[in-house]
Amino acid sequence: MKKRFIAGAKCPKCEALDRIIMLTENEHEWIECIECGYSENRPTHIDQPETPAVADDVGVIQFRPR
Repeated sequence: MKKRFIAGAKCPKCEALDRIIMLTENEHEWIECIECGYSENRPTHIDQPETPAVADDVGVIQFRPR
C-alpha cells in the first residue's frame, strides 16, 4: 500500500488542514483524514472523458505518480 500526504488539502468533515493522505493499493485509490478518520473513494481510471457540449479554452491536466 502506498501512502502520500496531499499538501494544502482540507478534510471535508473536520476541516483539518494538511491531514489528508491518499492511499493506493493495486488499482484502488482513496483518501483518508488522519485527524478524524474520514474516508472517500476515488476513481482510478477514466473510460471516456466527458466532452463539453461547447468547447472552451480551459483544459484539465491530470498528473499520475510514477
